[in-house]
Amino acid sequence: MAKRIIHIIEHWPLREEDAGRRHLRAGGFDIRVHEPWKGDRLPALTGDEAGVMVMGGPQMVSEHEKWPYLADEFRLIEQAMEKAVPLVGICLGSQMIAHVLGATVKYAPDDGLSMGFYETRATPAGNGFMPKTFMTLNGNAQGWDLPSGATLLARSDETVHPNQAFAYGDQVAALQFHPEVTRGILDQWQQEFGDAVGRPGSRSLAEQDAGFAAHDAALKDWYRGFLDSRFQTQRAT
Repeated sequence: MAKRIIHIIEHWPLREEDAGRRHLRAGGFDIRVHEPWKGDRLPALTGDEAGVMVMGGPQMVSEHEKWPYLADEFRLIEQAMEKAVPLVGICLGSQMIAHVLGATVKYAPDDGLSMGFYETRATPAGNGFMPKTFMTLNGNAQGWDLPSGATLLARSDETVHPNQAFAYGDQVAALQFHPEVTRGILDQWQQEFGDAVGRPGSRSLAEQDAGFAAHDAALKDWYRGFLDSRFQTQRAT
């Protein structure tokens, strides 16, 4: 049987392949990475794809006019929903989905920024989606209001944007946090965005390192299960 396609939209030059791409590739999926910020054209979806993932990046949805290619990504998100293709958004990707669904995406007050590990809790509707209490890695200045018709799955009282995950129907999942980040990518964050440390809500570099050592294994274990569940109906065999 032919491999099933998952389109992954990236927004900045990753130092290495993230943990989710590695897991899906090992599971037999045909992973196709698109980088519109480099001029890549986005695919036209047929509806037969295994999924679409829209990942994080330094762009800001509330200022999307600065990055014209984001308009094409908004249309791809709409197309995925219209064709019932499983859709996952991570951080910026979740904010883009929220925007397409008509919700407000905005900066945190007082120049706030979440960067590091924070306690996150499943909502009653999120029981079974994630552990009741979980430590997740955040790296964001913007967050979303819950779109109309969406179901809030997770919140955090510690992050600058409390809303952490939502579902929209059976096909769409949006995560404000970053379960895909490897140690190498966290190193890249710390080098390229290190000047953000010290902003209200951010964790120190030492706290980020300690959080990764203590909590990454559990976060990755959850993420692999999440990806398997999200794409299980169309997994390659």
